[in-house]
Amino acid sequence: MLEPITGKRTGREDGEQQQDAMDFEDNSDSSANKRIKTEITEAKETPVSADAQLFHELGLPIPGQLTQTYTHFSVHKGTDSSEGYVLGVDEAGRGPVLGPMVYAACYCKDSYYQELSSLGFADSKQLSEQQRTRLFKRLQHEPQINDHAGWAVRSISPHDISVSMLRRAKYNLNALAHDATILLLTQVIRVQRIHVTRVFVDTVGPPASYQRKLEQLFPGIQFTVAKKADSLYPIVSAASVCAKVIRDAHLEHWVFAEPGVQKSVSRAFGSGYPGDPSTIKWLKSSVDPVFGYPDIIRFSWSTCVKLLDDLAVPVAWPDDDDEATSAKSGKKASSTKHRSTFANSSGPTIRGLFATATSDANRQRSKFFSRRRPILLNTTL
Repeated sequence: MLEPITGKRTGREDGEQQQDAMDFEDNSDSSANKRIKTEITEAKETPVSADAQLFHELGLPIPGQLTQTYTHFSVHKGTDSSEGYVLGVDEAGRGPVLGPMVYAACYCKDSYYQELSSLGFADSKQLSEQQRTRLFKRLQHEPQINDHAGWAVRSISPHDISVSMLRRAKYNLNALAHDATILLLTQVIRVQRIHVTRVFVDTVGPPASYQRKLEQLFPGIQFTVAKKADSLYPIVSAASVCAKVIRDAHLEHWVFAEPGVQKSVSRAFGSGYPGDPSTIKWLKSSVDPVFGYPDIIRFSWSTCVKLLDDLAVPVAWPDDDDEATSAKSGKKASSTKHRSTFANSSGPTIRGLFATATSDANRQRSKFFSRRRPILLNTTL
């Protein structure tokens, strides 16, 4: 279980993020706790690359090539510890088969909440693209607003979503969503030193149990977790707009990480939702029979799995064959069976494509593994 997190201020300089991570006590072996503690320690501005110019019009130092998950904070000057803040959390891109899932937190001084509510924030799906962008730019650039309000985003790359959901110890989308919310709250309170007193969250899963979880983690803060919170509470609507604008900007300016793909693969992939005809057309026309799709795709989605089964070359996975045989016989699979060369890969490997039909009994385990203790490398989101 995660240890409770409080909003107590220490009065130190904002740059002492390492000590903030040390103050976040972790007395358990919880993997979620370790992930969040690591993220607090590494909570820094994303380095600005040449591709960041793509986001220049939004005033964001965010790389155009989204290969890793990142967290970004707006510039907010009004951190007055004597006044409480209200904060809202929402996401964009939970359902699409491609692109990032973006979680956003928007917060403002309690005394400014009514004025923020009058700016026109609403559920991002009810606003046009132009309206969302205009509101986001106001929140980002107008001193009379950002002196009283701020925001933070957690953009989870499609690669990290795929790796999380396809690994043996599955890290599902609900867990990703909960941890993204907890991480944003923790960093706003502990790293940004915002005195949060009220929080409104658009729920993931049953609202009552999710609210209890957050109340246990953040004692002293009043939580409201509700369905369709983005259309009920203006501060959640503002978070919804931030999340949607940033996800759309990533898709509009997407830079493929794979060499040569930028020129050979169309970027007309639509909204990314499986029900979007433009997305389905792009998926069918862009699949490579051997290598599948570039990393913009979430390989764990059933839409992607089915298309790869139908349109790509078949691949025999020795691990899957061993497990299927073991399941039928009721026996545990041998620990010396063949392992895929790229353990975290979501697509077929070269070894998987060109392997010969050799029985597992003839495979010899490398002496490296009998002489040395294996080290498990785990990707932290």
